[in-house]
Amino acid sequence: MGPTGQGAGTRTVHFVGSFPAESTDVAMKAMLDSAGARLRTLPTGETRRYEFYIQPIIEDLVTQGVLAVKKPGTWRSSRDRTIHRVARGAELRGDSMDLGYLREAEEALPIFRELRGVRELPGLALQIGMPTDFTLAFVAMGAAGLRRHRRAFFDATVREIAAVRALAGDDVVVQLEATAELVLTARAQPSHRLVDRALGLGEGIAALAAAAPEGTRFGVHLCLGSLRNKARGKLRDARPLVDLANSVVRHWPQGRILQFVHGPVAAGDIPPSADPEFYAPLADLALAAGTDFYAGLVHDVPTEAQQLETLRTLENALGRPVDGVACACGLGRRPRPVADVLMARAEVLAAATDSGTQR
Repeated sequence: MGPTGQGAGTRTVHFVGSFPAESTDVAMKAMLDSAGARLRTLPTGETRRYEFYIQPIIEDLVTQGVLAVKKPGTWRSSRDRTIHRVARGAELRGDSMDLGYLREAEEALPIFRELRGVRELPGLALQIGMPTDFTLAFVAMGAAGLRRHRRAFFDATVREIAAVRALAGDDVVVQLEATAELVLTARAQPSHRLVDRALGLGEGIAALAAAAPEGTRFGVHLCLGSLRNKARGKLRDARPLVDLANSVVRHWPQGRILQFVHGPVAAGDIPPSADPEFYAPLADLALAAGTDFYAGLVHDVPTEAQQLETLRTLENALGRPVDGVACACGLGRRPRPVADVLMARAEVLAAATDSGTQR
């Protein structure tokens, strides 16, 4: 039985975070209407930033006077993003940066608690997604800025985790989102383990948890990027995903709860592979007892029958049923009708595993 109490025959539906809606309550109601009791965590929908993910956070830091534009970009792709520097006269410190997650939680928490009561889902938790300090610093400031200023992003992220935990207690699960980490390992394959050790990728994700208050509940979302629904990286097979997840688990601190790891086997506009060899490395996934694995395979390109076959192939490689199904990333980069289709597809896949039709 997983940490949220679901039985062995029940699969969850996991929503990564962003959702194409005009408000938090609309986003949350839509996700609840679709997945209901299958949800273990309910995201806010990140409706202030759902379409561009990290970009609004970085633009807020410019408004706050701590960052300034170094190299303008169009943000039409991750490669053509704007690169920033420390603003003149400013000192980049964690306590001078407001990343906005606490404000997002403050707005969402009363909505969440009301909906949880109305829907009679006492075990449901609010999910707050936070890019890792590595991802946020890399996207904002590039590789050079990452080396020089990562500590400030680490301190700012830890400060917001602590504040969200103080606000919501056990009602919140913080989802650490590791985009740059998985993209780097995917691109480095087959030398990705050397990159992980050299840059401390898995260790760095776990370090955020170690610096958070004891008892904080976490999930880890490994991500290949989805700006404008285009992936930033592509997996040749599941090996980099498995090795990075195992690295996180090896470094995970005591006293902090790792509830789930979400691993994408699709990416943006790239549907999941039909090749069993792609999934073979999942046999080596070594999550700790009580940590669920959510498979990011839900996609709008394959047919329902093809998706069921993919799920069967993936679970055969894993050696057990998955704990949950999900898309590869948030739904915020998709039009609402497509998001609705994907939510319905996730429900079908989760229900099919319950009934055993994939075996």
